[in-house]
Amino acid sequence: MLNDAIGPMDMNVDMGVGESTNERNDSNNDFPDVEGDKFDDLFSAATQELYAGCTKFLVLSFIVKLMHIKVLNHWSNKSFDILLQFFKDVLLEGSNILMSHCNTKKMLQDLGLGYESIHACKHDCALFWKELKNVQFVMSLGMKLMMGMVKKITNKILRYFSLKSRLQRLFTSRHTATDMRWHKEKRVEQEGVLRHPIDSNSWKQFDTQYPLFVQNPRNVRLGLSTDSFNPFGTMSNAYSIWPVILVPHNLPPWKCMKTPFLMMTLLNLGPQELGKDIDIYLRPLIDELKEL
Repeated sequence: MLNDAIGPMDMNVDMGVGESTNERNDSNNDFPDVEGDKFDDLFSAATQELYAGCTKFLVLSFIVKLMHIKVLNHWSNKSFDILLQFFKDVLLEGSNILMSHCNTKKMLQDLGLGYESIHACKHDCALFWKELKNVQFVMSLGMKLMMGMVKKITNKILRYFSLKSRLQRLFTSRHTATDMRWHKEKRVEQEGVLRHPIDSNSWKQFDTQYPLFVQNPRNVRLGLSTDSFNPFGTMSNAYSIWPVILVPHNLPPWKCMKTPFLMMTLLNLGPQELGKDIDIYLRPLIDELKEL
């Protein structure tokens, strides 16, 4: 999730260590100033030593790990503040540990790890979202229930992770911004070799069908992948996790399928697989893609 929020953690290569704020802004002048300031703060925390000589943790990685432990063990905010103060007293003067849970929470909010919870009909016929957000009843599709209606029951929740900010982050570093144009500027074509989606016939057919889109190499081409799996590792336990993951195919083959660049956009949990009803749950993603 941390990689998904702020990009690859190989700072020397992917995030552009040594590049100034001006260089970053020059590579993408359209990036909002507010978001740029957040990126600078997070980048500083992701490269700053926890204390002088610390090689195992940086400020950001320490906070993320500590917050994870807090959630797993159900610590109160007060106990977390006491622990931070204890660390501050134990470590050498000049350590960069944050002083309170409020400060750590504020830092993590800028990571963009949040998601939108969207209630769904238990029969997978509709999402209670946008025009149906305040609707108490929806028509049942293909089911003969009382009055042909089904009561709104929020026992199914779709978790939606917004895509826009993550696509913007691909262009905040001059290194990843250059990689996003690899398919047009640096690819070496070899006949008979299939090592990237750009070598496929479907890519070439898309180029022919949408010439205006092809003119700008910065336009993002996304591949969608989805499948369900049982988190308990046994089919005797009826439970399914169904993620929807997007892959930026602009990137070179040695990066586009790596974990830091895989973007989870939807997550559905429940005792049953979505099957043919997945189109209902894809709507938030499709609507956002139409806006881009």
